[in-house]
Amino acid sequence: MPPIPPRETENVEQPALRTSRQFDQSTRTPRAHRPGSGEEVRGRFFNTPRRVAIAGDWHANTDYGRQVISHAAKRNADVLVHLGDFGYSFKDTYLDCLDDALATEDMILGFVEGNHEDFDWLLAQPVAEDGLRYLRERIVHLPRGLRWNWGQTRCLALGGAHSIDRFLRTEGTSWWPQEQISAADVRAAVEAGPADVMFCHDCPAGIEVPGMARDRYGFPAEELAESEANRARLRYVVDRVRPCRLWHGHFHHRYRTMLDGADYRTVIDGLGRDNGPIDNNMVVFNLREIGSHPARGGR
Repeated sequence: MPPIPPRETENVEQPALRTSRQFDQSTRTPRAHRPGSGEEVRGRFFNTPRRVAIAGDWHANTDYGRQVISHAAKRNADVLVHLGDFGYSFKDTYLDCLDDALATEDMILGFVEGNHEDFDWLLAQPVAEDGLRYLRERIVHLPRGLRWNWGQTRCLALGGAHSIDRFLRTEGTSWWPQEQISAADVRAAVEAGPADVMFCHDCPAGIEVPGMARDRYGFPAEELAESEANRARLRYVVDRVRPCRLWHGHFHHRYRTMLDGADYRTVIDGLGRDNGPIDNNMVVFNLREIGSHPARGGR
């Protein structure tokens, strides 16, 4: 099936140069770690929703994130799954503003990591007994390999991707080596068996994302090879988990296509980025639709 032409033409994120400012680590303290907070909605992410919003990259854009949350609420979403490149430096002002917006709409946001996240800080946050990292009362991180059931829909989170502009970035400031899916992540994802839907940042190998060749033109061959290696690891998981649907960000284009495996078919949806039309960045579906599609013939 040929991909649906994208309705927006955003390029890949402009690289942060080596002159990027350092972020003050001391300004980022998860509110869920502060006394008297985080208990009222803890665990609510796993409650079976009626309607699910799914959003692509925000790149720590506070105003855009608040607009998307408001738009999702108007479409009666109960929960929002974010597909990575969510927090970047995870500044308090960003997290607090989004947490307040989510509280206003009585919504929970869970995100998989992208490639542009401060992994040193994020992975240092504790994992709760339910498998989530609570960065705020209503903002939770979905670690790689996390599985949960929403009703009869089996869900798998597997974030991460490679930064092809790594050579323009500074390790520990604007680039982090933990960004890629590891062999251990692959093993953990596969060992748990089939899933109906995967929430990812990267797109599996075998899919030609609209605009990808143009967006990647001129980048070093070794960086493109690293990117494809990460996509191949993701494809290895998809071949064994055989989801009905897979949602991803990273490439900043809204499109849909079909991945035909040896013994399965997966509907692939890519979403757009911040500063583009909200309807390209975020979609809302009834729960039964996020893990099934008529073109796939059911589960």
